Amino acid sequence: MTEQRGSADWLVGIDVGGTFTDIIGLNRTTGEIRDGKVLSTREQETGVLQALSAIDVTVPEVAEIVHGHTVGINALLSRAGATTGLLATQGHRDLLDIGRMHREFGDRFYDPTWLRPHQERPIVERRNRIGVPERIAYDGSELLPLDEGAVRAAGRAFAEQGVEAVGVCFMNSYQNREHERRAAEILAEEVPHAYIQTSALYPVSKEHERTTTVALDAYVGPAVVGYLERLTTALADRSFGGTLWIMMTNGGVATVQDAGRAPVFQLVSGPVGGVTGSIGLARDAGRRHLLTMDVGGTSTDVAAIVDAKTPLTDLWTLETGLTLTLPLVDVESVGSGAGSVIGPNALGQIAVGPASAGSDPGPASYGRGGVEATLTDACLVLGVLQPDLFADRRITLDVEAARAALTRAGERWNLTAEELAGAAYQVACEDIAAKIRTISVYRGLDVREFALLPFGSAGPMLADRVARILGVDTVVVPTTPGQFSALGLLQSDLRTTRAQSLMVPLSPDNATAIEDGFAAMERNLLEELTAQGVDVDGLTFDRAVFAMYRGQTWDNRLPIQGEQVTADSVPEIVTDFHAFYQESYGFSAAEIPVVASTLEVTAVIPRPHKVPSAAAEDGESLLGHRDLRVPGADRTVSVPVHVRERLENGAVIEGPAIVSEKFATTVVLPGRRARLGEDRLLIIENNG
Repeated sequence: MTEQRGSADWLVGIDVGGTFTDIIGLNRTTGEIRDGKVLSTREQETGVLQALSAIDVTVPEVAEIVHGHTVGINALLSRAGATTGLLATQGHRDLLDIGRMHREFGDRFYDPTWLRPHQERPIVERRNRIGVPERIAYDGSELLPLDEGAVRAAGRAFAEQGVEAVGVCFMNSYQNREHERRAAEILAEEVPHAYIQTSALYPVSKEHERTTTVALDAYVGPAVVGYLERLTTALADRSFGGTLWIMMTNGGVATVQDAGRAPVFQLVSGPVGGVTGSIGLARDAGRRHLLTMDVGGTSTDVAAIVDAKTPLTDLWTLETGLTLTLPLVDVESVGSGAGSVIGPNALGQIAVGPASAGSDPGPASYGRGGVEATLTDACLVLGVLQPDLFADRRITLDVEAARAALTRAGERWNLTAEELAGAAYQVACEDIAAKIRTISVYRGLDVREFALLPFGSAGPMLADRVARILGVDTVVVPTTPGQFSALGLLQSDLRTTRAQSLMVPLSPDNATAIEDGFAAMERNLLEELTAQGVDVDGLTFDRAVFAMYRGQTWDNRLPIQGEQVTADSVPEIVTDFHAFYQESYGFSAAEIPVVASTLEVTAVIPRPHKVPSAAAEDGESLLGHRDLRVPGADRTVSVPVHVRERLENGAVIEGPAIVSEKFATTVVLPGRRARLGEDRLLIIENNG
């Protein structure tokens, strides 16, 4: 890693969310910890600088910044990305529309007028998708030479249409990239100011997913690259002499140079930071099985951690028909967040989200011009949130504005503000619990073996109710839950992933070819990291093979052990694949040969930043008693309100109760008990 100046002592994690930007800082010399939260800004580099000011750290004092942002995902969800073109093999320009013919299950499943999201809200207009004569065979041989004249004509057409970015994805180019490489060179001449990406980004099979990945990268590329350049410039203008790391979807950080190579790999960098932090907690606290629940302002992200290992997938569906193939921490989202608007769904029932009030104007109770009722307003009226303690007392919530917004919204259902608030709270918890089931119960996991780990500022105020719905006995509220994703960023290792499709039988005869493929990618990764100025001390490589039974068209990712693939080790890999298949699908077929479709290598460099727990603050923890309309029960009771930072290790709080801290509020339900452990984790369990 880049050598730091002696005066630069702060290590900082900054996570940009839909409503708030969270920051946590660790002084590597003194061990001091500072955390903060500011409202997110449209130009996210402004929010980054404001976040640094919130913890009273100047830019020259910072040795490292680890950053998760939402520039790419915001552009994608709002369809505010670049005007994009797609260059495809002739006859295949409609892959984005055709997809895999999947339909979204739900109330529109039988609707003949239903359109896939990409047809209704295209990322690449059909007029900007052009096919050119060329063809690479399945084995990488050239069937039809690239028509360079057609590529030049396509480039001129793109320029006339004002295209700002072009994705190039040809059939079978994962086996031979020469046509894509040459097409990109020509396009750079014809559309010199455009951002150009090829499937060398992640050259694997699955034509539709590979095309979607390239197209999405081109779509968000100019916005993300532009943001990284503006952020780098803004920091340099303020004498930043440290290292800027960017959180990636594979659960690790990358240099700015590497991040700029693959903007699409940053789409969900913030939620990934939360999972990374959860892995560290699972190992340190000895709780190996965790269900994570990251409740932010606009959505809730969930993941299942088994045996303290990072859950990884190679496919991620943003919307029906928009599925990417890339290394990704397995996180799923539901549009129920603290700022989510309470309104009717398609059936006229009460729903929380997916629309959000965001940070501007924000919930009605923020007093920033918002008039729509949100989950934050509901929790305020219920007495879950304390108006004078919110956001470290930096925002005073307006109870009457929240009640007025809920009263207006409740007229549709003839509900009072309090009744609608209770219903919205329950709906949000049910929605989150349903999403957690999709990554746990529906995958064969027994949730009774897990603890629920809530974070994000709104996570702890919903967690005990969600746990009760799921049948989970234990809730573990981490320290600084409001900045937990930022903390995870700070603790993330450097991880850089490359892949190469091979399509050979997984047999001893092909051991040399498989090992050569792994070794070549490892050499390339080492050279790239060294060229970027990264200290490669401690570098290790994680290997995985994507495999399938002969005759299948869908593969599965299988991590492999051992330093070298040999003729003797291949049968062990095959045995592991059969065992994986049996565990995942309930059957296996040992009599059918196994095909290795893709090889994947991840370079890992540890970044051992451990953030110590703060000691208890002086003062009485009990603030007094306040009214709480108990979630899940139609009654209001007076409950104790405790300040978490003042609780001594071993303190026990009987529910119902509220535990308030700077940037989060925890609700302890009746029949439950909260205990503060020596590691400052707040453990909620049945009171016996």
